[in-house]
Amino acid sequence: MKDSSQDTPKDLREKQLTQAANPANSEKIANDALIAKNSSKSPFLRKVIFFVNDTFKKYKNNKSNQQKLPFKKIPTIKQLKYLPSILSSREKLITKIFLGIIALNLLFLGARFYVTHLHLVPTIGGEYTEAMVGSPQFINPIIGVTSDVDKDLTKLIYSGLLKYNKEQKLMPDLASNYIISDDQKTYTFFLKKNIVWHDGEPLTSDDAVFTIKTIQDPDYKSPLFVSFKGINVVKIDDYTVEFILEKPFAPFLSILTVGILPKHIWGAIPAEQFQLAVYNTKPIGSGLFKFKSLTKNKVGEIKAFKLEINEDYYEKSYLKNITFKFYADFNEAGEALTGKNIDGISYLPKELKEKINLDPDANFYSLLLPQYTAVFFNQNNNEFLKTKTIRQALAYAINKEKILTQALSYEGEIIYGPILPGSIGYSPDIRTYDFDTEKAKELLENAGFSPITPSEYQELTAKEQEKTAETAGQSTTTVLNDSQKFYLKKGQKILEIKLTTVDQPENQKAAEIIKQAWQNIGVKTTLKIVSNIEIKNIIKERNYETLLYGVITGFDPDPYPFWHSSQNQAPGLNLAVFSNNDVDHVLEDARKTNDEQIRHDKYIHFQNILVEELPAIFLYSPTYTYVLSSKIKGFEITRVAQPSDRFANIEEWYIKTKKVVRW
Repeated sequence: MKDSSQDTPKDLREKQLTQAANPANSEKIANDALIAKNSSKSPFLRKVIFFVNDTFKKYKNNKSNQQKLPFKKIPTIKQLKYLPSILSSREKLITKIFLGIIALNLLFLGARFYVTHLHLVPTIGGEYTEAMVGSPQFINPIIGVTSDVDKDLTKLIYSGLLKYNKEQKLMPDLASNYIISDDQKTYTFFLKKNIVWHDGEPLTSDDAVFTIKTIQDPDYKSPLFVSFKGINVVKIDDYTVEFILEKPFAPFLSILTVGILPKHIWGAIPAEQFQLAVYNTKPIGSGLFKFKSLTKNKVGEIKAFKLEINEDYYEKSYLKNITFKFYADFNEAGEALTGKNIDGISYLPKELKEKINLDPDANFYSLLLPQYTAVFFNQNNNEFLKTKTIRQALAYAINKEKILTQALSYEGEIIYGPILPGSIGYSPDIRTYDFDTEKAKELLENAGFSPITPSEYQELTAKEQEKTAETAGQSTTTVLNDSQKFYLKKGQKILEIKLTTVDQPENQKAAEIIKQAWQNIGVKTTLKIVSNIEIKNIIKERNYETLLYGVITGFDPDPYPFWHSSQNQAPGLNLAVFSNNDVDHVLEDARKTNDEQIRHDKYIHFQNILVEELPAIFLYSPTYTYVLSSKIKGFEITRVAQPSDRFANIEEWYIKTKKVVRW
């Protein structure tokens, strides 16, 4: 036998051809060739390559070449556990490192996914505590409309047919929807069903009809009486109510935000007992929050008022409770905030903002407010004010820019009329009374007044010494008399005016500036600074000569409640006691149309009359500063019609959060 090691190349070639002819040997030849080709690679890699090649060959020889490798050919977990037995120590180490890298990558990807998709979301819980200055008296939607404290609490406890959302757009509240007739005179409202009062009684159209008719009854003395005058309200069924107007009334929908009263409670209370009812301070409403408890001091003043969530309300709130604490002034409220005793202040005067602004836990919000502050002339209480020339001189004497900078710290804007920028009827071309001291002096001289020295003034008033210390005799009233360089007299009468305002820092500073301005032109000016409580009675009785006061107009600039002669007496809000037939007709006509251009033109005409007659000096429109603790999230209000509108998205406020993964 010939030794194979002695085979010539030719012999080897013939042997390979012979072996290749045999199918059984072809596989071995291929494997040998593959091993030879990868002989330089590691033993582990050679085994892997061989395994893959062997598997592929078996797949090719399968009788069903067009099918994938059967699932049963894939190694089971039980089989895989024997894998370490065929691997060397080095191969095992490489495998562990490889699997470790995979595990680390999976862990990294998982962590990244978790962080990317993990979100903090609001959850139910927590209590909000707010400070207010004053004390609640009428938490009642139809009579508690002159106090910010009353309106704030009413906003949370009662619901109306409609409400303003956080964008200050009207939307249904107790109503599910409504329709308006083509002639704009009939409004049909459909109430949500299954709405209940805080005491569990069902809310129906009977309650809505009762509320409106109570407002319309003069015996109840509702300040809203005029707004609903001439409107017929009819119950169609338990959940449908219809309003029929005598004529189209453009702002009608906006007044239907008034809270609805429960007939089963208030229907049994006569008009003469209405303001004395216990439900004015322990209200039962249908709003998002309901009355829980109150705390009084030794003299019976309410010092704390607690609300809890109304679980039956159609919307849900994250906050479970709200507590209001009442303070004598804003300084006390500010101290409570910096002392972490409260979470917010209903309103922050300008002079306190800098002090509290040092607190990193306080957030400040400057809210746009449809409000103007003016000096209203009550010509019935001062004979001098009946002369238009004197009123014009008083207007020219006031430096509005000084008020804006020193009293408001620039947090507001100067105005010249009752229609504010952005409202229907606003025009920058309305005539203005710009600051001009010399013009003011000239007008007074033309009106017959002559200057006298302080000593001459003292001689003239020597016979009436009792007038030198004129006060109201109450601690809440302050009368200031500063010296001035000269006075004005006409005959034996001294030109003097009393200016009344409320004891809010902003108003007091503005009043001091106005007083100094009038004294600079020779007008003897006395300031009367009164409390928030006393100002209500003063306004009700129209017991003032000139009144520095703020008026909130609302988003619909309907001037009727403030300037129509029918509003001269309480509960009307015509603070200037102004009466003009042309103005009355213009305001009545403007209410009859929804055509904005027509309303615009009529309001321009109305303002031109006011400029000419000058029943008031329009000063500025302030912003409303609201402060909240940084722990309160979700506040998204930028503009309000009145301070209580800061709660327009109270259901979105939250304190507590939880973590959730969102895909």
